[in-house]
Amino acid sequence: MNKKRSRNQRSTVGLFISDLENAYTYNLYMGAMDAAKRSDTNLIIFPGKSPKAPYEFDYQFNAIYELPSADNIDALILATGTITNFLSHEEFEAFYKRYEGIPLVSISIPLSGISSVLIDNKVGLKKAFSHLIKDHGLRRIAFIRGPESNIEAQERYLVYKEALKENDIEFDPALVCEGDFSFYSASKAINELLEERKVRFDAVSAANDEMALSVMQTLQNRGFRIPADVAIIGFDNVESAKFSTPSLTTVSQPIYEQAQKAFQIALDMINGHSTVNHTLETQLVIRESCGCMSQLVKAIDLHSFRKKKRSVCSDAEMHRKYSFEDRPFINDKMPELLSELYELSAVFPGMEKKCNSLKSRFVEMLSSEHVEEDDILTFQSLVTDLRHNLLYMTDDPEKVVRLEDFFHQARVIFMESALKLNAKKSAIHQKDFRGLRVILNLLLSNVYNRNKTLKTIIPQLKSMGISSCYIYLYENSYVHGRAKPWKFPRTIKLAMSYGHPVLPEKLLKTAAIATKNILKKELFTADKRYTAVVLPLFYMEEQLGFLVTEIDFIDSLLFESLVVEISCALKLMYLMKSRQEIEEKLRNALIELEEYNQQLNDISQTDELTGLLNRRGFLNYSRHDLNVSRRMERDGLLFFADLDGLKKINDTYGHEEGDNAIKAVAVILRKTFREVDILSRIGGDEFTIFTINTSMGMTSDFQKRIYDLLGEYNRTSGKPYKVSISIGAVPFSAKGTENIETLLNNADMMLYEQKRLKKMKQKNAHKQ
Repeated sequence: MNKKRSRNQRSTVGLFISDLENAYTYNLYMGAMDAAKRSDTNLIIFPGKSPKAPYEFDYQFNAIYELPSADNIDALILATGTITNFLSHEEFEAFYKRYEGIPLVSISIPLSGISSVLIDNKVGLKKAFSHLIKDHGLRRIAFIRGPESNIEAQERYLVYKEALKENDIEFDPALVCEGDFSFYSASKAINELLEERKVRFDAVSAANDEMALSVMQTLQNRGFRIPADVAIIGFDNVESAKFSTPSLTTVSQPIYEQAQKAFQIALDMINGHSTVNHTLETQLVIRESCGCMSQLVKAIDLHSFRKKKRSVCSDAEMHRKYSFEDRPFINDKMPELLSELYELSAVFPGMEKKCNSLKSRFVEMLSSEHVEEDDILTFQSLVTDLRHNLLYMTDDPEKVVRLEDFFHQARVIFMESALKLNAKKSAIHQKDFRGLRVILNLLLSNVYNRNKTLKTIIPQLKSMGISSCYIYLYENSYVHGRAKPWKFPRTIKLAMSYGHPVLPEKLLKTAAIATKNILKKELFTADKRYTAVVLPLFYMEEQLGFLVTEIDFIDSLLFESLVVEISCALKLMYLMKSRQEIEEKLRNALIELEEYNQQLNDISQTDELTGLLNRRGFLNYSRHDLNVSRRMERDGLLFFADLDGLKKINDTYGHEEGDNAIKAVAVILRKTFREVDILSRIGGDEFTIFTINTSMGMTSDFQKRIYDLLGEYNRTSGKPYKVSISIGAVPFSAKGTENIETLLNNADMMLYEQKRLKKMKQKNAHKQ
């Protein structure tokens, strides 16, 4: 049990829900948000999914269930009515026992040793079945049940069977289909009843409103008239049930009040109170889908009211019935308003002035930015009850006319207020969805600079009511499979933030923080209360990071769409980053390959011993230069040189000395010819030199330079042998047609002839 906290220390409560877009969970988190605001308590909402949910990549949302700990929350509320779907009792017990040490409160499902806020499923649902059977004469009632593992779903199924038995209707298992509280599962169930089982039914009851609304839509799409052909009832009384066509008859469970009560119990437990269970009642709400008129419409019938001689509400009863405790901007004005309304029964001469004053008061109260549709409906019910009271007490025809005028005008005010409210909400939705397009465009405008791009969406996020935002991203995304245990990367990086005056700037400059620390209280502004929502950022099976936002309100459709947009854009950024890395590696690899190919090319065209070109290299380069010389109309010479006596050097002094002699010739040839000339050792003791802008008249100069260099080498080398070269040249003309091979053959023949003459000359010299 937690110790009682100091008065100045603000508590933080966590809330687990299975969805943001679901109408049931909407009422839960709105109740928790209002309770947190009134009690000056921090609230962190964790909208995961039901563990083991079979739908596509929904399991990825459950990453957030790994984050809560005693370090970041002081109590935890579990919306067990939705989280337990698809889990056995043992599996769910293992799930919530991970949070031992944190005070827990369950909503809907009783848990041993844990405080719970429950509802009585039986009373309201029994009335609903009785209404269908007795008031409308319907006996073929199909039932779309919830998951077998869900206790509430089983209770509602048992009530269905009991109601049939109590009304002498035989239970027909063919009329029962299993759902899982989702829209899709109910549509699938109706198709199964009609197409596979081919059963007849005149009414359908669903275990929650979402499935009931799905049944209505599916049947209407098939041409069924609701309620003329099939009556429908639901369970929950969510917001959308009021505005469906026809409006949905349902069993109202006080979802908003459940969250409020759970929040208060959580605060009590933080302050050391013991565990406690609390049960709330359910009520039948009759609307149009069962075949009735709306209760609000029926309530206007003054004739029936008088005929049944119903008693009027006292002033005290009206105060209790129309309490606005959770709406202080209305509640503070209600006593005075009710007193003035009751004065209409006594005021006659000044009635018109009083009526105008009250109408102005209605307009003022309903113009508040905090007003909701339920407030308007409550005012309408209040005026209806007040009309009964005042008209019941008077028989003065003129006064009745004046009062009726006032009540009709009041209803017009309420209708106009509702229209204005819906128009305002529609305008906000349109603005926000335009904002989503702007955000998407900004995110895609520069996918190569992630952090800079994320900063560009900050103004748009602020305009959507997101007062602060933290986007944490892993260095690299990681794949998480459905059946795998959660194993986050140990660290995560804050990629973008706003709303905190100091801390995020420090975090943005740090390398990374521990993933488990992203909800630490130090990361939020300490001097004000906050409501935060945590959602994972993921794309299909890849986890990317987390989004943590402080919000003033939740537009659930907008919020989840925003998360999807950011996740998809981040995935694209990760892909672009990977592409850049791959392209960089490819560029480097291509450079290395080019260098390697150049090396291979050089090796394949270079003589290893001398560093000159080999035969292949000489042919490649000289062919190119021969073509260039002819285009430029330049003549040239092809020299062919031969190292004299290489065999004798090898035989006498060894091959190493033979190699030294070859290298010496290569050095001498390099010194003799120009850098632009092409030199090669084409094999053994043979060398070739291709020159442009030369003529036969220049051969003697080249030969003299060679002989001078040879003489210097022989004098200084200290070798026991003399190095000598035989060299000859053939000219080529810019207008000639010989190819390089022909020139080589000609030069070789000339050199052979020169060597023959040289040997004869040496032989004659020896004879003399």
